[in-house]
Amino acid sequence: MAQGTFTNAWISATAKILFRGATPPSVDKFYVGLANTSSLSRASTIANFVSNELTDDAYSRAQLTLSGDGSYNSSANRHELPIATTIFTAGATSWQFQTAFLLADAHPIASNAFTNESVNAATDRITIANHPWVSGDRLIFTADELATLPTGINAGTIYQVLSPATNDFAIATVGSSTPVNFQNTGSGAFHARSANGIVSIFAIEGSPITILPGRSYSYQIPIALLNTGFVSGN
Repeated sequence: MAQGTFTNAWISATAKILFRGATPPSVDKFYVGLANTSSLSRASTIANFVSNELTDDAYSRAQLTLSGDGSYNSSANRHELPIATTIFTAGATSWQFQTAFLLADAHPIASNAFTNESVNAATDRITIANHPWVSGDRLIFTADELATLPTGINAGTIYQVLSPATNDFAIATVGSSTPVNFQNTGSGAFHARSANGIVSIFAIEGSPITILPGRSYSYQIPIALLNTGFVSGN
């Protein structure tokens, strides 16, 4: 079981919460995701994590319930938080992963698949029946093997959902209200991947882990904080 590591983005967000009064993440929006890569690091962005997240049959993020605040380990001189535990169950095919990551303020749906036939270059909208996203939700897009994204969508760039309807939506660059212009529909199959929130903690295993079809796997991320405190004096 690999040791959990805090990301730089999470440390920055925590500092803003503590010292600037920023709004903390909602306690009911913590989800664990799985990625089949060992190349992620503390400096990796949420786009890096999400673009490598599994898209296997029946894969979904697992919600994490946080309880308690851990305890102080006097021999190690550190505060140890409760172990983050969650359960994944594979579908009809095996899942393989090497990295688990904890998302704060995340969307429960990891991704939805669609093809170039669902891209309307005339209206600049993407059709995905009963998609789960609302206005402002953040997405990145990836192309499956041998596929090419529509011109106008850049792989790994975070976009926000714009003017969503039940079965389709437009996208805009973050902070913009102007729809992205699709110059063509691209080719092949794609995934729209949820990129809300912040990656707080991740753990990389020494070798890939396989979850067999229909089998459940309980994953734990041990979390420890170095001892910190305030010293008063002249």
